[in-house]
Amino acid sequence: TLAFENKEAVPHNVEIKDGSGATAFRGDIVTGPTVVDYQVPALPAGGYSFICTVHPNMTGTLTVGG
Repeated sequence: TLAFENKEAVPHNVEIKDGSGATAFRGDIVTGPTVVDYQVPALPAGGYSFICTVHPNMTGTLTVGG
């Protein structure tokens, strides 16, 4: 479970991409302020990037341990 807090009154979401750039998970777009629990399937250990698909300049990294 990924708890996502959108503190702004604009739409946002989280899309997780694997090392090849393929989408591993894409959460629904939510308009805040709100908190949503995304049910992310188990991800293999490794590095991932994440973005907001509404605002692709909003990015980050995720490391999944094994």
